[in-house]
Amino acid sequence: MATVCAVAAGLCLPRGANAAAPNRSVLSRSLSLLKPQYDTVVVGSGYGGSVMAARLSGARSVCLFERGREWQPQEFPDSASGVVTQLRSEATPLGLFDYRTSSDLDALVGNGLGGTSLINANVVVAPDRDVFTAWPAAIRNAYASGAMDVFEQRVRQMLAVEAMTEANALRKTVFHASTTARRKRAGVAVDFQRMDLAVNLTRHHNAANAQGVVQSRCRLCGDCVTGCRGGSKNSLDVNYLRVAAQRGAEIYTRMEVEYVERAGELWRVHYLARPADRAPYRGSVLASRVVLAAGSLGSTQVLLRSAAMGLPVSPRVGTRVSANGDYLGLGYNAAVQTDTFGFGDGAALADTRGVGPTITSAARYASSNARERFLIEEGAWPRALTDALRLALPALANAPDTPAAQRELRDIAGRRGNGALNHSMVYLGIGHDSASGRIVLDGSGTARIVWPGVSAEPFVARMRAEMRQHTGAFGGTLVDSPRTHPVFGGALTTVHPLGGCPMADDAGAGAVDADGRVYDPRGSHAVHAGLYVADGSILPGSVGVNPLLTIAALAERAAGSMS
Repeated sequence: MATVCAVAAGLCLPRGANAAAPNRSVLSRSLSLLKPQYDTVVVGSGYGGSVMAARLSGARSVCLFERGREWQPQEFPDSASGVVTQLRSEATPLGLFDYRTSSDLDALVGNGLGGTSLINANVVVAPDRDVFTAWPAAIRNAYASGAMDVFEQRVRQMLAVEAMTEANALRKTVFHASTTARRKRAGVAVDFQRMDLAVNLTRHHNAANAQGVVQSRCRLCGDCVTGCRGGSKNSLDVNYLRVAAQRGAEIYTRMEVEYVERAGELWRVHYLARPADRAPYRGSVLASRVVLAAGSLGSTQVLLRSAAMGLPVSPRVGTRVSANGDYLGLGYNAAVQTDTFGFGDGAALADTRGVGPTITSAARYASSNARERFLIEEGAWPRALTDALRLALPALANAPDTPAAQRELRDIAGRRGNGALNHSMVYLGIGHDSASGRIVLDGSGTARIVWPGVSAEPFVARMRAEMRQHTGAFGGTLVDSPRTHPVFGGALTTVHPLGGCPMADDAGAGAVDADGRVYDPRGSHAVHAGLYVADGSILPGSVGVNPLLTIAALAERAAGSMS
């Protein structure tokens, strides 16, 4: 789940505990300052909403609502109990981890100012251009003409991407490069690729970034996906959202939008506020323009609720839901030490090197058929989960040989660099699925994914087979994600839910047009003036890579047409 810095010896990490990251200036405003009307209301602060808030603010009044809270680096959890207490639920609506379960496909997204960027693996990668052949004509043309290259470069610059180099020699990266080369020698069409990352690897050493936020260099701790306590992650709260605030956008957290409705020439945005100093309450604001950017689950939920309150929307709302071909596998207890054991604020385990960011590289599988291409990215275990995993995994994988059993015993005895968990790999497969899922509202009005048969889609067997080859190269055992085991429900998990408000050239095929304008089904090409969607929900299918770059670049394009 679905997230080093120094190339020179002078940038090597100390073995002792790490210094705390400094607190940052607060972006969110008191709810008492909320005005009754704005030119634009942006709902959500992920890669779509943050881009929109940054690009639309300035000449017009812009307000951004985020349902979660604002986080300081040292507030992120670094223990199993801390993670559990931050699981979002009705009892903990401000929890950092929004894990939606279903009988078919679970989805994990972030909940806080910056959205999923707070807990993702930071990978910034462009899809193959032939992925877009079935997308709206305007989008196909934008990619074919090179126009989208400009928007992608704009995103890369704002996120200040860097990549680990061969000089870093992280063991998990070396392991993945070795097993990928082995597959290539066996005749498989695969290449090893180092990934660009939205992480401050070398640029700033306790110094301000381009937006004025003091950042430290990445300390190789492996804890990206539970929140970066070191302050080196280039999450959206240190770039796009800073720009938005500097240009006058008003940012309000703890504000969950429930639905929208037409109010004459304006839009009324209904919200549930959860301030820190008083009981939750409901209210509304007016806007000339509303941009829904709450993610596939969030934006689809708002539109479905709005439809229930009388807003005409396309029957395609809730369709074309994709897992982005995500599949999680665990290469357990190989003969080679991998250094995947995250250490967070503490010291790295003895006889280990730095873990690095959660993901640093991928095996990229080629095919003449775009739908058969996929990535297998290597990962790491965040510190918060290592103790639970080192004790639980021996029960899920039986190691037949004595050295493997001895490594398992070391894990049971304590946190060891030479134990089984630190001889293991985390694998995230990303590819293509049929986008046949649906998002529906349950009895409480909460969005859930329904997708019978997703586990039988071809991408699952294809990735499992290759993960088994990588794992077996050094005597490891492939272990499925526990949630995939029939005992735990047999569901897949995605960290990249897409679709639900799919774009298309008309209302019969999609929920929004190529610019994200919400279709009014009372006319095949009619749209609701001033109502937009700009996030991963508009993607009509998988992109075969981590989707943040595509989502942000499409938002940059749409913002240009709205300015």
